[in-house]
Amino acid sequence: MPRAPRFLASVIATLHHDLRFAPAKTKQRQMDAAEQLLAEVNPDQLYPMEFIVYRLTGYRPESGIFDTSVVGKALIRDLGAFIQAISADLELPDCQSRGQAISLDEVAARLKVDRRTVQRRRGDGLVLHWVRDSDDRSYLGCFPDALDRFLEKQHHSLPRTRQWKRLSTEEQMAIIERARQIRQSSESSLDSVAAIIGQETGRARSTVRDVLRRHDQSCDQQIFPEHRALAAREIELCCRARRVGIPLSKCADRLNRSVPAIHRAILKHRVGILKSIPLTWIDQPVFARQDADEVLLGGETLQAGLVGPDQSIHLADIPQPDSSIDLSRWIAASHWLVARASRSLATLSKQPLAMHIDRIECDLLWAGRIRASLVMHGLPASLQACEHWLGRSVESLPREAALNLLQDALRSTWHVLDDIDPGRADRLSGRCASAMDRLLSSRTPLARSRASARHQPGDLDIAWPLRQMVPWPTLEPETYWISRVERLEPGQRSVAILRWGLEGVRPHDIAEIAEINGTTASSMQRRLHRLEMRMRTDSGLDDSRME
Repeated sequence: MPRAPRFLASVIATLHHDLRFAPAKTKQRQMDAAEQLLAEVNPDQLYPMEFIVYRLTGYRPESGIFDTSVVGKALIRDLGAFIQAISADLELPDCQSRGQAISLDEVAARLKVDRRTVQRRRGDGLVLHWVRDSDDRSYLGCFPDALDRFLEKQHHSLPRTRQWKRLSTEEQMAIIERARQIRQSSESSLDSVAAIIGQETGRARSTVRDVLRRHDQSCDQQIFPEHRALAAREIELCCRARRVGIPLSKCADRLNRSVPAIHRAILKHRVGILKSIPLTWIDQPVFARQDADEVLLGGETLQAGLVGPDQSIHLADIPQPDSSIDLSRWIAASHWLVARASRSLATLSKQPLAMHIDRIECDLLWAGRIRASLVMHGLPASLQACEHWLGRSVESLPREAALNLLQDALRSTWHVLDDIDPGRADRLSGRCASAMDRLLSSRTPLARSRASARHQPGDLDIAWPLRQMVPWPTLEPETYWISRVERLEPGQRSVAILRWGLEGVRPHDIAEIAEINGTTASSMQRRLHRLEMRMRTDSGLDDSRME
């Protein structure tokens, strides 16, 4: 099954999205038009979006709808991805009027390059299609005319694979001696030294690196004695530095590592934090269904109207439970998100990808938002139990006593939701009241004062204590910097709302936000990191360059 394409130009992404339910003839027509356009694109020229839409669809949009252009190099890459994605939907036979499709291995043999080089050349205009052979097996192939057109433009830029040759003992000793010389004159890392020697000898960096690693493992006089796994304290230092905007390159220089090595260590550190969280849930039969996501999380019910870290609890004005909420579905959805996160965590590879970790963290944040919303549903019953115990209203207490009792009610209600089965959701209020009664039964009632305490507006308000409730507090944003979202520009603010689940919206992972904004996940990740760093440090919040 081919992976979903990622487009650089939003106009191509929109056109691909609009073709999801189009008939096969329409898909075939636009795919052929894209291939014809790709053959004419100049990599260094700018192309208006209206022109691209017209060439692919035959429809000429009104002027002024689009205000940007796409550079030819990016357009070539996107058109190739567009053709490849549409061909996967059409299930094309590999034998067409234009000729028999050639497999990637055959293309590599014809060009005298390796298979990886062929795949990389898709971004330079090599058109590939998903086709099916006579046994109905799908494979990625290239039609002869498409290959000929590519060779006319790119033939001289194709690198040739060198004949493989084993390193002799003399060559290995020369590499080791050269590495020793470089290390004596500078404190370069293993990867940097391997890159220098690789350029000098014409060998691959990985080959040189393996030679040096084998030498250090078998020799007492190591060239890179400090090349060891980063300690937990060092990784935590890198994480803190990144949160406040210190470039990882500085951390890499200090620890004598490459920046990619620091990134990998941070990803593993994030996985370690996730695995240390006690994830518990109540299993349901619906969890085994293929459409569990659609059944439990589909629609708009659980997408908005959720409690988030930007909201406050007003003790003097606690809202009554909303009778329109399907409590059974909400409880099941919160358990499903935790279960889904746990299953994804168990299947992570040894070197996990950032987007997979981000998706797990996003599921946990979403589960926390749903749980907090359910707490607000059961909180009135818990507070009513407090009033029965006190013999008066909670807000009549002195401020500190009232807020402490509110915190107790929140924690008690949260623990009730840990154990309640979705099938018994109608008993939520009763269970919350009973749990609060049990908590208060061991306490001595507060002495009743002659008069109720008087409070100024806002005295009995607290920010929603999500970080104190959820088992994953490090994933939740802190109130002191998340409150600064109001000072952001509109474009920045909308991204922050989606990312951290503010204003009642559920949290979104980076891939989802990138798709909404028509950009790549890596670009959005960098943008979100800059945004978080500036919100944390309270600097540059009005800087339009963040867009």
